[in-house]
Amino acid sequence: MINPGVRDQFQSLGRHAAFQELTRRLERERSGRSQLGGLTPTAKALYLTLLWQSLQQPVLIITDTNRTAEILVELIQTFFDLLLSGQGAPPPILIPALDVLPGQSLSPHTELKEQRAVGLYRLASGKCSIAVTPVAGALLRTEDANSYRQLALTLRTDDEIAMDDLAAHLESIGYERREPVEMEGEFSIRGGIFDVFPAEAHKPVRIEFFGDSVESLRRFEPETQRSVLKVDECTLLPLEETPRTRTLLRELAEKLERDDVVPGELFPGWEFAIPLLRPRQGTIETLLDNPVLIWDEPEALKVA
Repeated sequence: MINPGVRDQFQSLGRHAAFQELTRRLERERSGRSQLGGLTPTAKALYLTLLWQSLQQPVLIITDTNRTAEILVELIQTFFDLLLSGQGAPPPILIPALDVLPGQSLSPHTELKEQRAVGLYRLASGKCSIAVTPVAGALLRTEDANSYRQLALTLRTDDEIAMDDLAAHLESIGYERREPVEMEGEFSIRGGIFDVFPAEAHKPVRIEFFGDSVESLRRFEPETQRSVLKVDECTLLPLEETPRTRTLLRELAEKLERDDVVPGELFPGWEFAIPLLRPRQGTIETLLDNPVLIWDEPEALKVA
């Protein structure tokens, strides 16, 4: 239980004259660019939370490194829980930079790819309060918003979808078929039962089909495989920011003309070859509606 006095103490900091002037300026502009420096990470997180609470519009923060971004997101989440609990505010989002560069013939770490894919989907879908990304992540070009909105799939009882189509979609966004389902990013099919462990979910979901109709949705325990909770819907979040289909991989192989790339098969670094087929024109900022852009510690960004 959060002490109301503690919450009020933090909220009172938002009434500081300088902070009030900043929010008035940003409200007039409906978007803008500001610099943030000289505060501890905890103080930054508090004032960024108060800023979003005041403006109720997306805030995009550029940091120097992934580690700085991770710490800031964790602290912002703490203040969201403290000050905005129960208000339905979208959670803060981390959009990480990738850990390898184009030309290295390496694919990024799967966890980083998942974080980016989920984050970009949420940005493009308007489910964003505060997004934090290192400068290397902000420099990566993006697809249009509709491309990211189509990555995730929400299923509800009585929805119509062929199980084969569902499996094909999940494989295209990074899921793998395994039996039994025990970890995030896995799915299995047994008769009319489709088990899947969505990205960022606490428990996997058992989808029971009658023909092509979703008959029921239940959470289940991966250890016992027993259903524990009936749910009305579930959202299957992506693990890849670009759907990986055999057609796409064949086209990439033709474009690259490399002996070590087999047409239709995954190869290390395929993610960086996508712009050869579809040049990307967007940025993280263009995925947001009138965002406030904040440069964190500008001097550090110059050498990042």
